[in-house]
Amino acid sequence: MKHFKTGFLFFLIFLVACSEQLDFNQAEGFNHSPVIQTSLAYFTLFPNDFMDSVTGAEILNGRSDISDFRILENSFLRDNLQKIVIDIEVKNEIMKNFTALVEFLDDNGTIIYTFSTSIISSQNLAFIHQEIIQISSNPTIVNATKVRILVALSSSSSNPLIENDPSEFEFKSSGTYFIETE
Repeated sequence: MKHFKTGFLFFLIFLVACSEQLDFNQAEGFNHSPVIQTSLAYFTLFPNDFMDSVTGAEILNGRSDISDFRILENSFLRDNLQKIVIDIEVKNEIMKNFTALVEFLDDNGTIIYTFSTSIISSQNLAFIHQEIIQISSNPTIVNATKVRILVALSSSSSNPLIENDPSEFEFKSSGTYFIETE
């Protein structure tokens, strides 16, 4: 019985010593800022993708791809988005310089936002570009529903393309979306 009383006494001391008033007001100052990251576009091109299949001449106006960009259709994201960071990585094994242009479009194909043109030099295996879009400065970006990427041969390249060259032009991009909630 003596051990029971001693144990009970220690339990009461422990219970009282480890408790304090709960502050329910601290939840009011809580600010949650989630971050979402998604893939934006990925493709690989080869030298013959920039050559006319009949004449063998180089296609100077390049290759263009339009992809859906529907993440901003979410109303919560649209209303709370603070900034978008687009990261681009390119591995250019081809013996030619290229230019890359990225544009965000709305449903009608109207250009909403354009990145500065990137020049990717010949055999640059680690080209990196980061574009930061502040929503406060570019509020129309939330209307974007498509992304267009244009890759073209740079006029400064003098090396001719070789049709069966296994070299690659690999383009990868991702978007990181910063959300502010109250």
